[in-house]
Amino acid sequence: MVKIPTYTAETTPTEQVSSVKSNIAVSPSSSLAATLLPAAKDVEKYFIQEKIISNKVEGGKLLADANQELYEAQQKANLKSTPQEGMNFFNNRYNEVISKYKSKGSNNYIQRYFELNMNSNRPSYTNNILKTTRANMVKTRVAQVDLKVQNKIIAGTIDRNNFDFETLSQSVLRDYRELVDEGIIGEPDFEIAKRGLPQEIEIGLIRNIAKTNAAEAIVILSDRNQLTNIADSEKRKLVTEFGALLKIQEDVIKNANSSFQLDAMKRIVQKFQTTDTIGIQPEELENFKNGDIEFDNQVDELNNKIINKKFSTDTNYDTNTDIISKIYDGTITNLTDKFLLANETEPKSIIQRSGEGSINLNDVKYLSTVFTRSNNEQFKQEDQVFFKFVNDLQPLLQGNSFINFFDKQYNSKASTLRQTLYKRYVDGLFKGETPENLTTPSNENYIAKDITSYLPKTADLDKIVIDMAGGEILPNGFPVRENGEDANTYLARLETFNEDEADFNLITEENPGIVKLWSRYYQTDESFMKETNAIKNLSLEKNIPEIAKKAIDTAATIFEGDGGFTKETLKSYLTDIGQIETKYETKIQRGITVERTKFGARSYWQIEVTTAKDLLENSEPLFGEKFEKQFGNYRGNFKTAREGLLNLSDKELTLIIEKDDALGASFAAAIIVSRFE
Repeated sequence: MVKIPTYTAETTPTEQVSSVKSNIAVSPSSSLAATLLPAAKDVEKYFIQEKIISNKVEGGKLLADANQELYEAQQKANLKSTPQEGMNFFNNRYNEVISKYKSKGSNNYIQRYFELNMNSNRPSYTNNILKTTRANMVKTRVAQVDLKVQNKIIAGTIDRNNFDFETLSQSVLRDYRELVDEGIIGEPDFEIAKRGLPQEIEIGLIRNIAKTNAAEAIVILSDRNQLTNIADSEKRKLVTEFGALLKIQEDVIKNANSSFQLDAMKRIVQKFQTTDTIGIQPEELENFKNGDIEFDNQVDELNNKIINKKFSTDTNYDTNTDIISKIYDGTITNLTDKFLLANETEPKSIIQRSGEGSINLNDVKYLSTVFTRSNNEQFKQEDQVFFKFVNDLQPLLQGNSFINFFDKQYNSKASTLRQTLYKRYVDGLFKGETPENLTTPSNENYIAKDITSYLPKTADLDKIVIDMAGGEILPNGFPVRENGEDANTYLARLETFNEDEADFNLITEENPGIVKLWSRYYQTDESFMKETNAIKNLSLEKNIPEIAKKAIDTAATIFEGDGGFTKETLKSYLTDIGQIETKYETKIQRGITVERTKFGARSYWQIEVTTAKDLLENSEPLFGEKFEKQFGNYRGNFKTAREGLLNLSDKELTLIIEKDDALGASFAAAIIVSRFE
């Protein structure tokens, strides 16, 4: 049989065909081979094109997904206050996205194709961000100056019969001139602002009037001979605005939260504080009443306290702190609203609490001002800056960490300081200062420049130590003050004292070692000062709310037997720990934070959200059947309540611990059975 010659193709077939290779040379451009060559090249071209399209399809999907994420990143970057902040945020996110999707490319061609296309799109993103953030920066700066100007006008026109128009105008124009110098506005804009300033000042004047008497403001606006710098169109707008304000003021009056009530209370307090009065005569007292039965009756009761010499001038800093918190969260709306504080069974108002040992007359006057400002959203936000600032200053008043436990003047000093600084703060705001400037030590208008005058003095220190070392406060075994030993030396010796030498058996008969256990395993820092304060708290009478008692019993039942602890032991420990941590007076870590962005300890047992989540994650065996039965409502979409609670946000879990006493007690019990010896 004749051997048929074979042809070696220039393309690569998909699979090899078994054949015999001839030694005869055949030209690919002639004979039968010549007719097959075009078809082979078409096949090769087809497969190459197919591969290109396939790569582009895969690369296109990567591009689409990546650009979606970058678009979202751009939108977030556009919200930043400055171009630098915006670009820093976007660049970080850009690198993350590029790295993420480039690595998904199945070959080098796709990865290169993806990277080149993304790089070509990057300028459009950055240009958009720069343009938007620059606009944000300018807008923010203009808003800052506008707010400063508004505050100056408000402050400068408080006294409508006696304000200096020229001085106020020059001060405002200097603020606008800063915008010109910074290149934000031009001279034409400055001239427009200058021409409109008389109108703005008169508007500020009438707004000040409207704050307390919208009806009077409307009458003034209706008189064409008054406020002639305000255009008629603006007057119509203001009349509409004040009409709505008038309705609010009328509602406030109906709810006994009128400015008259607050003003009347301030005048009553001022009268009480005169040195030559032991109360107000009934006929004179009628001048302070407004016909509101509740208000009038409470004022009568307050007056009788003073007349009968049953009015205490003592104050309690923490009580006032809790009341301020309730004012700002809307729980208390006026001076006559009755409310409950922790561990109370009978609700009382601010006026009714006056003179009972926690609120004095200065506190009443101060709280009246707080009420006034709490009704304005802007003022409310400004005050949050102040209260955080004051809370941060509080440790300075305590001096030596040992002293504040025993300093009988601490509450008075702390309250006086807060009230003094608050007045300075509000006055500063009315003068156009920002909250930040007023609370920054390096600023010339810092409100606490004289803070040292409020700090414990040597003389005060000596007196405190004398009282403290008298034998009634310190438990047996603590060192006494030696003859000739000054206060600072004595306190320093206490700081280094080996507390194990003290007689902790006197703490409680039921749990002689609870303070040491609490200090070592619950607080985990074994602070001598904290242990001393714990001793002090345990020596006080326990006033445990019924709901707390039930929570303790529930928690002790759930964890009975765990770690070898009996139910009765757990109940005893939980009872004492609640007394040490809060004295059952609050469920919230001390401090004013209306918007709780930082989640402090919650419940009578002061459980940190980080501690709760650590227990849920790492101590799973503790949260068994009894726990699930009690707290199954927190399961949500998860198999167990433990998993449901663990997957909540910090804020959600914090609020639940605060509201659910049984859960708070259970976390405390879990700490005991897992850590205590």
